[in-house]
This record gives sequence, structure tokens and C-alpha cells, in this order.
Amino acid sequence: MPQEQQIERAQGTFQVLLAFVFAVSTGAAAAEYRVKMAEDRLSIALPSGWEETDLNAGDVLGGYATQDNRSSAFFKEMSAQIGGSMQDIIDATIANFETRFEVEKVEEPKTGQVRGPGEKKWPAIFTTAEATVKKGEEEFPMRFYLMVFDTGERLYFVQASTTKPVREARERQIYEMIRSIVAKE
Repeated sequence: MPQEQQIERAQGTFQVLLAFVFAVSTGAAAAEYRVKMAEDRLSIALPSGWEETDLNAGDVLGGYATQDNRSSAFFKEMSAQIGGSMQDIIDATIANFETRFEVEKVEEPKTGQVRGPGEKKWPAIFTTAEATVKKGEEEFPMRFYLMVFDTGERLYFVQASTTKPVREARERQIYEMIRSIVAKE
């Protein structure tokens, strides 16, 4: 087969493959399961294999866990008048962890944004922490994913966690869930 035909054939194969990947990713996005909370002011894309839970729920808007209960995510709403910054809330959470768990590592917080309606973006702060949680005689090494964001009217706190060693696919689900948040005022 002449080189020109080989190149055309390779380009055709690449275009078919690209179209297939696009179709699959578009289909996955269309099939996304969004969960709404707080009277529709907050929504997330719930990953496959996660379901609603009341495990350690307390006063949360929504709690979700994997079927194996090795990972969870909780969403809480706070009044914007509680005082302090988003960093103060993260710091207080870490301080609380230090009294209850054996905290090994806390990443430097990063700032970011959470999607709002239309082109609106809300300020956010995010960090991870690694700690050993003790329940009775058992110890569970965990990674926590903590985020606070401010819509002007309300502050939202997100805490997700997974057991260590952290599986790459599970961590990807947690990050995708956090990135999928859409919040209204």
C-alpha cells in the first residue's frame, strides 16, 4: 500500500476513534445523575456507585457514600453571618480533626471557584488532610477533602473522605463530584 494511502487510512481511523470518544463522553454527560439539595440551591453530579446515606450525617443537606462505605461526602449549609473567613472554617475543621484524630498531613489550601447560575462563579477554598481515625480498637487511615464556598447569602461546607491507600478511581470520583457543584444564591 502506498504511503499516501496509509496516511489517509490512519487519519480516517483517528477521526472515527475521535468521533466515538466524543459520542461516549457526550452520552455520559447527558446521562449524568444530578442530586439537588437546599431547595434546589445546590446540586452535584453523583458518581456511579454512590448513594444517599445518613452515616455520620448530623445536620447536613446531603450525605452520600459508596456501596462499600469506604468513601463518603457530606454537604452542609451555614449562615454567612457566622463570622470569620472561609480559611477560618477550614482551620477550625483541621483543629477539630486534631482533637479527634491523629492528623499526619494537611495540604496548603488552594483558592478556586464554584459554578453558579449562568456565568456566575462563587469563591471557594479547598484542602486535603490525611489522618488516622480510631473507632474502638480499629484504626482507619483516611484522606479528607475539605471545601468551603460562599454564595454571598450562605456558606457551604463540603467534606469528603476515603480510606487509604487511596484508589485513583475513587479519588477521581470525589474530585469530579466537587467540580460538579453548582450553587445558586
